[in-house]
Amino acid sequence: MATVELKNVRKTFGRNVIAVDRLDLEVKDKEFMVLVGPSGCGKSTSLRMVAGLEEVDEGEISIGGKLVNDVPAKDRDIAMVFQNYALYPHMTAYQNMAFGLRLRKYPQAEIDKRVREAAEILGISELLHRKPKALSGGESQRVAVGRAIVRKPKVFLFDEPLSNLDAKLRVQMRAEISKLHARLKATTIYVTHDQLEAMTMGERIAVMRDGLLQQVDQPLQLYHKPTNKFVAGFIGSPTMNFIEGIIEKTENSLVFDEGLLKIEIPSRYYKSLNRYIGKPLIFGLRPEEVHYLDSAEYRKETAEIPATVDVVEPMGNEAFLHLIAGKSRLVASTRTSTLPQMGEKIKLTLDLSRAHFFDKETEVSLL
Repeated sequence: MATVELKNVRKTFGRNVIAVDRLDLEVKDKEFMVLVGPSGCGKSTSLRMVAGLEEVDEGEISIGGKLVNDVPAKDRDIAMVFQNYALYPHMTAYQNMAFGLRLRKYPQAEIDKRVREAAEILGISELLHRKPKALSGGESQRVAVGRAIVRKPKVFLFDEPLSNLDAKLRVQMRAEISKLHARLKATTIYVTHDQLEAMTMGERIAVMRDGLLQQVDQPLQLYHKPTNKFVAGFIGSPTMNFIEGIIEKTENSLVFDEGLLKIEIPSRYYKSLNRYIGKPLIFGLRPEEVHYLDSAEYRKETAEIPATVDVVEPMGNEAFLHLIAGKSRLVASTRTSTLPQMGEKIKLTLDLSRAHFFDKETEVSLL
């Protein structure tokens, strides 16, 4: 078993900088876990503590059921792929991949077998004679991954390995790493600040902010059922629309009052929102639930609001409309070929079946 467990883990730098605060996280055997969050949230520090490159101030880290707080990095049976690949410039790709095995005094036949097997898996067999300066970014990344594979470790650790690649190559390498995990079935912890990488690669995702774990769940659960406003805004691109207002009670319904806009709330939300009548809260709706000229049949739970087009961003197969509605700014995602002009006044249809509501003070989801 190569389960990785972090229990009540804390890491500080100096007196006042808390990098990771009371982190509890379990990565299951053979699981692909992604740590995601903005820069400075503690995700790389967490990974480096698992690797043994940073000491744990408080708490426990276990790998395969064994406490490793005081175990040196070289004895933890992990392999790490860094952001800058960390290849030795004077060595060939073959020598870079073989280096760790030679340090451990493996027989040359075993080294050669492992290096060539890894090169075949990664499609770099013809590059083994080249030095890093003769490799592209994607090829260097494959060599760095190959160096990890030959170790056959219990756990793979990836620290933003795709951030130095161009957009097209990142998409390709995301797929390659996912296929590699499916083939090797090794426990993997992958750190990124890119929520798209997290959504497409992770079996589960741990969202972090300011050293604190916000939510751990499967990608679509995070997307559709975020526990707070931060997770709702961080997962998804473009980000979720947020509108501040209060809940008012009319004779037969509840209404969200933005100040200039009023949106009647579907009855499914009454139980959750009744105690917030007259209190400020935040209404959230993803751009794909904001419709413009949508020919599809609307669900029953919709509302129409007026808006003014501020910016139009054609993206090819879809377009993003940046809008001013009441006092708020919204983004709508549309696939229609008929796009409005900047400054045009239009009608929007809001699909309220997937609305979100957050407490304005705590930012916790009310649903």
